[in-house]
Amino acid sequence: MAQAFTIISARFPRDLSATDDTSGGPEGADFALAGSEVAWNEAGLPSRHRTIRTWIALWPDRDAGRRFLKRRVENIPLLTQAEEWWSGLLLPYQSHGDLNWHPDGKAASVFHDLGPRPKSSRPVFVLTTLGIGNPGEGMIAFGKGTRAVRQAFSDLPSVILEQQLLPDDQRLDAPTLSLWENEGAVISAAYRSEPHRSAMKVADHPDLARGSFTRMTLLWAEGSWEGVNLREKGAVGG
Repeated sequence: MAQAFTIISARFPRDLSATDDTSGGPEGADFALAGSEVAWNEAGLPSRHRTIRTWIALWPDRDAGRRFLKRRVENIPLLTQAEEWWSGLLLPYQSHGDLNWHPDGKAASVFHDLGPRPKSSRPVFVLTTLGIGNPGEGMIAFGKGTRAVRQAFSDLPSVILEQQLLPDDQRLDAPTLSLWENEGAVISAAYRSEPHRSAMKVADHPDLARGSFTRMTLLWAEGSWEGVNLREKGAVGG
């Protein structure tokens, strides 16, 4: 049975402190990660945006993920204070590379049981990670490249939303998160267009330890983000 992935992202009227989120790790998940939004300045350095918080988790099957989302407020009481939020149930279908989402520093693939490739008209969610081995020139180049890519992607009509999560535990790899109208749009932007084609070359820098990308089918979504009704995008059902 294919694994399922969930995301919950929320915007708050104030900066959150480390003690505001009391949710803890979700029971039954293969792994879970939470953190704040991150922005990269012109110098390639990151800063947290503590008004936006995101929770992601991988589940043994879609039923487990759906149950968690349907009880999201009970599981994450902080959501009652959100000004805006969205949640999604996703089915990973393609994954390459390793990522460090283990506190012991062990890098490995976490997506093992993949689902089928979606129809060409289905929305596709993309998760990418890049592990920093040495916080030097490679990290700066990565930061500058990420800034340019995120600015470019935010202007594309095929991008429904784009975010990045800086984990609370900064030893863990920070994922970029984007939702696209379809897989064809992902391939065109990632491999045929700038600035992403140039940014991909940064992965070869010796300061960078590892990288990964995972594509997922959007099965179901609720809420809105920056005025976009995500329920309409996920109306295909899970």
